[in-house]
Amino acid sequence: MEREGSPAQLPTSKHRKESSPSTATSPVHSLTDDVLLQIFLRLPSLATLVRAALACRSWRRAVASSPAFRRRFRELHPAPLLGLFFESPSAVQDPVLPAFPSFVPARRRDRDLAAAVRGGDFFLTSIQEHPDKAHSWEILDCRSGYVLLCNGDRLSEEAMAVVNPLERRSELFFDDLHKDTFEGYRGYLAVRNACLLCSDEDPASFRVVRLAHDESRVRATVFFSDTRKWKLYPWVDVPGRPRRSKSWLLNSKMQSNGFLYWVYKNHKYMVTLNTATMDFSVEELPPFLENRRCSFDVGETSSGTRCIVYATNFTVGLMLRRTDSDGVEKWMLDRATPLDTQLDGVLRKQKGNYDELLVVAVRDGFAYLATSKFIYDSQNPSWFLSLCLETMKLENLFQRTYDSGAHPSVMAWPPCLVGNYGRFALEDGILFHLIVQNSEMCTIQGDNLRGHEKYCLQHIFG
Repeated sequence: MEREGSPAQLPTSKHRKESSPSTATSPVHSLTDDVLLQIFLRLPSLATLVRAALACRSWRRAVASSPAFRRRFRELHPAPLLGLFFESPSAVQDPVLPAFPSFVPARRRDRDLAAAVRGGDFFLTSIQEHPDKAHSWEILDCRSGYVLLCNGDRLSEEAMAVVNPLERRSELFFDDLHKDTFEGYRGYLAVRNACLLCSDEDPASFRVVRLAHDESRVRATVFFSDTRKWKLYPWVDVPGRPRRSKSWLLNSKMQSNGFLYWVYKNHKYMVTLNTATMDFSVEELPPFLENRRCSFDVGETSSGTRCIVYATNFTVGLMLRRTDSDGVEKWMLDRATPLDTQLDGVLRKQKGNYDELLVVAVRDGFAYLATSKFIYDSQNPSWFLSLCLETMKLENLFQRTYDSGAHPSVMAWPPCLVGNYGRFALEDGILFHLIVQNSEMCTIQGDNLRGHEKYCLQHIFG
């Protein structure tokens, strides 16, 4: 029996065929697109919107043909957190465990969101089944629903992969960038500083950016999914690098609204790459961020504004880009909020087991935090929490050992609902193509999308 207040069940193909001729003229089908989209704006989450929009062709088309609606929906409903991917422990930490990332789902009451997680491939079985790859994979980044990984055998062909867990068998394997790829290449190129750049309005296209550096310069190398080729950008001189150190950048790979960030190992400076212009800049970090006990990450607020979130003990601060009295734009403190009282309510007696909060990541107006002790204790797992940057309200997610890096995974818009850009161009009465997970090409007639709807429902929600 359907629970009270739950989303209506989508009709099966059989029910559609048996529906009476008057169905097409029922009140719900007579709604204009404007009225329909206003109703959709009131849905609680993206997961619920996907279920509703795929109920019939006209509803999907209304969403896919309106960038303005998608922008407004994103403003009202931040991308929902699905869970966190955790990097595999190193061989020193646990030589018995296979080197493969793990996933912990966030505890959510949203039934549609839970269904999306159940229907996805968050164990990443599709890449484990690859016959020519080592069974060791390292997670490098996770953005807009995609996961960037590197194979343990980095000298093999197609040593990197991008996977969309919600689409089950949607993966792209491509070559890692080796020093012998380009004539005259030199410098230090760390695979762990790779960043994944995705587009909301072209969800099937992405870029991978890696940073190389020598004793005094940096350069960007970019992989384009459309061409499946790497592009090497010129060397750029940067100031303030430590002397007598060949490897002077941390593998920080922070990202915010088209800007990438890497911190110097001495915590004095931060390198910024504007991915729209591919221009580098370097600036000093605010003094209190130089403290090694102060953890921070760069991200964005719910409105898309670049921000830095930092944590010292149980206080979390927010920094924004502002112009000072001399007309220089820099990072400036917006507010600092002690969270002791909230932690008392969320963790209760267990709060006494911890000494500080660590900033795990910042995404779309939320900071993801983890409790920690000054001295690491493997017998005392961390609590992972989310903090809304607008309300500064904490929410408890789950408890787990924090012995490796973590990457939040949020639900991205499926390509079938972003239908008026690039390869997903959609117009009534035309043919369009959809590459499905099993790498076969399906051609769907514009006036008969029922098979496509069923396919999307099966492979997004199970």
